[in-house]
Amino acid sequence: MSAVPNHAGSWSTLPTPLSDETLEQLSLMGFDTMTPVQAGAIPLFLKNKDVVVEAVTGSGKTLAFVIPIIEKLLGREDPLKNHEIGAMIITPTRELAQQIYTVFDSFIQNHSRSEQLKLGLYIGGTTTLQQDMVQFNKTKPRILIGTPGRLEEMLMKSNKLINTKELEVLVMDEADRLLDMGFSQQLNHIIAQLPKQRRTGLFSATMTDAISNLVKAGLRNPVRVVVKVEDLENKGNTQRTPASLEIDYIVCDPEQKWTQVIRLLEHELQQLEGARKFIVYVATCACVDYFFKLLKKQASLSGYDIHSLHGQMETKRRSATYTSFTQLPPAVPAILLCTDVASRGLDIPDVDYVIQVDPPQDPKAFAHRCGRAARAGRKGKATVLLVRGREEAYVEFLKLRKIPISRANYLLPNGVTKDNSFIPDNDDETEKDVTSLQVVDPSVDQLIHDFRQVVKTDRDMYDRGIKAFVSWARAYSKHEASYIFRIKDLDLGRVATGYGLLKLPKMPELKNAKQVTFEEVDMDWNAYSYTDKNKELKRKRELEEAALKPKKPTPDTRRPKKTTAWSNKIEAKDRKADRRLKKDRKKDYLKRKQDSQQDTMDDNDDDLDDNDWDDLAKEERLAKKVRKGKISRQDFDAMMNDDDLDL
Repeated sequence: MSAVPNHAGSWSTLPTPLSDETLEQLSLMGFDTMTPVQAGAIPLFLKNKDVVVEAVTGSGKTLAFVIPIIEKLLGREDPLKNHEIGAMIITPTRELAQQIYTVFDSFIQNHSRSEQLKLGLYIGGTTTLQQDMVQFNKTKPRILIGTPGRLEEMLMKSNKLINTKELEVLVMDEADRLLDMGFSQQLNHIIAQLPKQRRTGLFSATMTDAISNLVKAGLRNPVRVVVKVEDLENKGNTQRTPASLEIDYIVCDPEQKWTQVIRLLEHELQQLEGARKFIVYVATCACVDYFFKLLKKQASLSGYDIHSLHGQMETKRRSATYTSFTQLPPAVPAILLCTDVASRGLDIPDVDYVIQVDPPQDPKAFAHRCGRAARAGRKGKATVLLVRGREEAYVEFLKLRKIPISRANYLLPNGVTKDNSFIPDNDDETEKDVTSLQVVDPSVDQLIHDFRQVVKTDRDMYDRGIKAFVSWARAYSKHEASYIFRIKDLDLGRVATGYGLLKLPKMPELKNAKQVTFEEVDMDWNAYSYTDKNKELKRKRELEEAALKPKKPTPDTRRPKKTTAWSNKIEAKDRKADRRLKKDRKKDYLKRKQDSQQDTMDDNDDDLDDNDWDDLAKEERLAKKVRKGKISRQDFDAMMNDDDLDL
């Protein structure tokens, strides 16, 4: 393990001097000194070493590979030509790829030797593979930046359009997430197309067993660089978050969560030195869509520029949202409501505050979410909201994971706070599990009323709310820390109330719940309409079609089974007996015929055959008369017996 200096020096102290143009650009960007991760990784890269870098989020990992790549390509004796590439950077998300592209571009756009440093961004979504291949053939980039899927297609399906023989550096950024997202097969295919004599760098905030396996497969004698943050309160301990980041938690009841979120935003907006850029994390994409529309309607948040971002958005819209939020001036108050798509790797500038409405399903994502604030030495805050009761065990869980966190007071109106912590008396068994006191907050009802009023304006909002609640419940039930986040211990009715739902959906989690506290809104559901004319026409058409359909009979109105007359049953029984009699007589006839053939001459057999067939025909005629009621069964038997005597 390489020893990383505790205090990083200036760029001029690097063993291998950087080019003048690189140093000039670093100065323009305001980076006068190196961070510890840069001081540890850059010299190793420049000395042709493979590196595995583990450092807290926001520690400057991107420059730790951007600068060595630029310097190595500029230092080549033979410039790259034709379709040769010199470096490749693989990232898990499109947004991170775009961010890295922007960092590279800031060094290259005015460079005197920019021809040797041309960039190519390949992330899919906005372009087809064919379009990317045409663009590659036209621009002939030397540095490829992209996501695993598209880069694999470029290498495997382009008929060797890309020449990788001269590739010098491969970088996998956020390597643990690349593997978590299921890209291991694509990574193996990409690595198989690259020369073995190359430098490889793995960069991540956390190291996992899967990364260790990747290290064995893709790196040659790597040097591991680990940058840790010392816990100032507990000397000798380390933590996984930047020292400039302050993390706390608020304990409340399920229906009080969004009241606390809005009060945090209001409080910071009113402070002269309050936070201006917020990221608010929720559990699912449906929750982002629903609460984005609700927050936009809150008069107290009108001073904020509100954006939404999640993985199910169209690529163009996602890119536009990301660009719009990142390019806002630092002084403009803004909120980005998002899922974990914006929790890793993205260097969104000037983020002051991170609020987690729902703790992440993957506990590892907690530190990454918080790390969107306090980047590159800036101060920042992060708050997570926990439901009173079992969820409070999450605090100890985080401390075990070396994430320092403190308790914050419950926020009341007008900037008043209330300490709702409670220390139970060890002698009182009834209070043993109580850790927080319930806060009676009448203004919560007002917010829920406001939410419901917004939902009532458009039936589409009701649909979105139901979808958000159901998706949240499913995500909560699949939480990795399931011994802390148990859906059976949660009053889902109170959660639904906090969502501003008008009535509860039908779902298994509610059916099996121990307790459901919810008051349904009384309203005319047939008159509840969509503001979208097409949706409303479709709804009305479906209502009309349903009204025309015959109603399914209920057990009380179902028509009784049609009974069969007793006389018909007797007739059916007689017909069955006739068929049986006919079958038995034919069997007797065939047996008699077989016996007679052994005792008589052939000519007599012919006469007998004719007589027997006549008898059989006569028998059939008499049987028909019996069926029609023209003769009785006794007459039938008498006639047949007379014939047998004559015979």
